[in-house]
Amino acid sequence: MMKAAVIEPVYGAPLIGCDDRYEDRAAAGRRLASFLGRFRGTHAVALAIPPGGVAVAGELARSLRIQVDAIVTREFRVRVNPAVVAGAISESGGLCLNGAILRFPGVTPAMLWDIVRAEQAILPELIALYRHGRPLPFDIRRPVILVDDGLSSGLAHLAALQALRRYHPLACLLATPRADEHILHMIRPWVDEAIVLDLHTHTPTNSVDGWQMPLSDEDAAILLERYRLHIVS
Repeated sequence: MMKAAVIEPVYGAPLIGCDDRYEDRAAAGRRLASFLGRFRGTHAVALAIPPGGVAVAGELARSLRIQVDAIVTREFRVRVNPAVVAGAISESGGLCLNGAILRFPGVTPAMLWDIVRAEQAILPELIALYRHGRPLPFDIRRPVILVDDGLSSGLAHLAALQALRRYHPLACLLATPRADEHILHMIRPWVDEAIVLDLHTHTPTNSVDGWQMPLSDEDAAILLERYRLHIVS
C-alpha cells in the first residue's frame, strides 16, 4: 500500500482572503505551499509570472515565509493567426519561439523578429512597474520557485526558465495549479521539480479561465508590493 503524502500545515490568515478578485488564485497558492514545506523560512524565493501568477506566488510565499518577487515575461502572437501563441520573451534574455508558427502562410522569420523587438521595447516599462528598480533577487544563490496560475502554451515559462538558468539557482522548481500533461512534459527537463495541484491531489482545480477576474498589470503590481511588505514585516 502506498504511503499517503504528508501535507504540511499552512500558517497564518490569508492576506487577501477578503478580496474576491484574487481568492481562487490565493487558495491555490496556499495549497501549493503545503507541498513545499521544506522551504519554509529558508532563503528560497517565489518568482511570479505576472500578472496571473502574482496572487498564487504571493500567498505561497506568505505561507512559507519566503521572499516573493516577479520575473516579467510576455507571450506574443502574429496578426495572421492570433489564436496561436507564436512565442514568449522574458527579461534577462529569455526567448522561446513556437516553430510551428512558421508553417502558417504569411509568417516569416523577419516578421517574428520584428515582433520580438517590439516586445523587448515593452519589457523595461513592465519591469519598472513590478519591481520599481529592484534587480531580480539573485544577490545570493538560492532555490527559485517559479509560480503561475496555470500552464497554457508553456512558452512564457520556458522563456522565464531560460533566463533563470543564467543565474545558476541552487534549485529551480515550477509550482502551478494546473498544467496540460503535454506542456508539462516539455517543461520538465528545465526544472528540478514540478508541483502541479491537479497531479498531486488528483482533484482538478478550477480552470484558470473560470477564475473570478483576470488581473491587469497595474493591479498585480500593487498586489505584489502588498505581499512583499507583509512578508518582510
